[in-house]
Amino acid sequence: MSDNRSSRRVIVVLRPTVSGLDESAARRMLDAVQAGTDVDVCVAYLDIASPSLHEELDRARTDDVDKVVLIPVAVPRDRYLLTWTSKAVANWRETRIDAELEVSLHESESLEGAVAAQVIDELDSAGKPITASPASYRSPAWSVIEPHETHLLVCKGPRCMAYGAGPLHRAMSAAAKGTSAKVTGTGCLSPCNLGPLVIANPGGTWFGHVNAGDADALVSGHEDHLVDHVLDR
Repeated sequence: MSDNRSSRRVIVVLRPTVSGLDESAARRMLDAVQAGTDVDVCVAYLDIASPSLHEELDRARTDDVDKVVLIPVAVPRDRYLLTWTSKAVANWRETRIDAELEVSLHESESLEGAVAAQVIDELDSAGKPITASPASYRSPAWSVIEPHETHLLVCKGPRCMAYGAGPLHRAMSAAAKGTSAKVTGTGCLSPCNLGPLVIANPGGTWFGHVNAGDADALVSGHEDHLVDHVLDR
């Protein structure tokens, strides 16, 4: 056992929308939690964003942590987040042979009440005047399709993220810089067990079980290097 072993780590699990997450707000929340405790606290994401829950559990194992407590956070309570957090841990255990890490789940049932109380406190407030410009709804920048010859859709649903879609998406985005390829991360595309999944357009070719090492071939369109990954439809 390492001399600097941390006995316990808390991982706050969040679920971003497909369009992303207010990362500064997540960071402020995490900073506030860390300021109020001496417990080792970090954040992971069920899908879409990184680090994934699998990546953070791997890091806990590397850091010689022996117990992890997961706290999924969503308001209102998100049954999907709770269910798939548990399933993600089950997959992590199955795919990390001999991983000695105790993982437990805390289901908070008081967040809705805390937020409801805050909403009640705001009811008598006049609020702030809205000064936002409507220009973004008519901006030419949001009316033009970015020039590209190939559009690659990368699934970043919970299972694909567990299988490595985060590193794959990052590698593909880096490989696409300066090329005619456009890379877009998406929510679940299914069939999830064949992930990570990539769809290449035009043509609508589906690739399964790809990884970061396949990024250059996917972006360059060298499908002959990916013949074993092409999925029948």
